[in-house]
Amino acid sequence: MGKIIYHYCNVESFRAIIQNKTLWLSSVYNLNDYKEIHWIKEKVLKKIEKNTTKNSFDKYSAFEKIYNQKLPNVYIASFSQGNDLLSQWRAYANDGHGVAIGFNTDYFKENRLITTSVVLYDESKQEELIDNILEPINLLDDNIDVKSTKFINICETVINDINNLSAKSKNELFKEEQEVRLIHSPTIIDNPINRQFVFKDNISQMKFRAVCGNLIPYFELKFEKMITKTPAIVEIIKGPKNRFIDQEIKIFLSINGFYDVKIKKSKSSYR
Repeated sequence: MGKIIYHYCNVESFRAIIQNKTLWLSSVYNLNDYKEIHWIKEKVLKKIEKNTTKNSFDKYSAFEKIYNQKLPNVYIASFSQGNDLLSQWRAYANDGHGVAIGFNTDYFKENRLITTSVVLYDESKQEELIDNILEPINLLDDNIDVKSTKFINICETVINDINNLSAKSKNELFKEEQEVRLIHSPTIIDNPINRQFVFKDNISQMKFRAVCGNLIPYFELKFEKMITKTPAIVEIIKGPKNRFIDQEIKIFLSINGFYDVKIKKSKSSYR
């Protein structure tokens, strides 16, 4: 069995996840920390500014223009490596009344459209990776035709790598969360001729939910669409204020196809 990662949630979300056998992967633009999506971008732009000279201005200016226009299509579901973190109980599990669902990482490996990634908090490592990603741009001749197919293709590859890094990077101040993410990056193409958006490599139709006056796009990850011999859910950790009766929750899980799931209680004294 793979590592266990924990999705902290309130009781209603727990019920919906189990009954529907579905996880929602939501747009990174609607994360709790609104600055998060710009964390890597700000570092990239600073490096471009530092690398730009009089001779290379046109090259980097063209790259930056493409970079600013190409928004990442990244959708995530958040988990933690920690199964009993007070900060997570407070923030995501209704102040400890909810649960942490322990998922088996092996269950997601067979889905080529999903990536499981441990969040990178080390800022020096982030800087190093950005330098490596930008190297193909740095190596291009300063006089390259910025409208050429070669230049545009290299820019798009670099930008894709930057967006992938952005999806799994956070400020080290959040290190205590021990976050792991399921990441989905479908291709979304605006087709004005047919007056529609075309989706490729997506795990479901895009759906929307209304939250606090905003429409949040998400994709549904269905459990039954992946391997069945590997259990998706391994254990349930009851929050420090959770009132579930073990036998009743075992019956609920069994009815919904999750019989061999361990039930544990938080060891936190938080009340």
